[in-house]
Amino acid sequence: MMQAQGVAVSEQRTYPRRRTRLRSGKLTSLSDRFLTECAIFDVSDGGIGMIVPERLDLPEELIVYDDRDKTLAEVRVCWRKGRQMGVAFEIPPTPVRLFHAQRLRRLQFARYAVDPDDRGDPSSGV
Repeated sequence: MMQAQGVAVSEQRTYPRRRTRLRSGKLTSLSDRFLTECAIFDVSDGGIGMIVPERLDLPEELIVYDDRDKTLAEVRVCWRKGRQMGVAFEIPPTPVRLFHAQRLRRLQFARYAVDPDDRGDPSSGV
């Protein structure tokens, strides 16, 4: 723990975080490929704290879909400790309704991973 002007400070942050009730989210690659679900436990103007599967190897840059706010954000991984991970916004959260990419818009639906027309054909961009 650090001391700052006589006050105990556990960490220095650029943006104050706001703890939130655990809420669900989804992670995709920058090419819109679904990677995994996550649980968001804090947010700030600069990024998100989340819980992800421990053994999952994730790229350094991701897209996070927030189920509660129905937003997408491009993020960069800042730290990871076990299942907890902190990411910083490269592009801040934006309402999913403003996106035209159907793969991204599908993230807002309960059965986002099930699409009979999505067969993983490389020529389709999947």
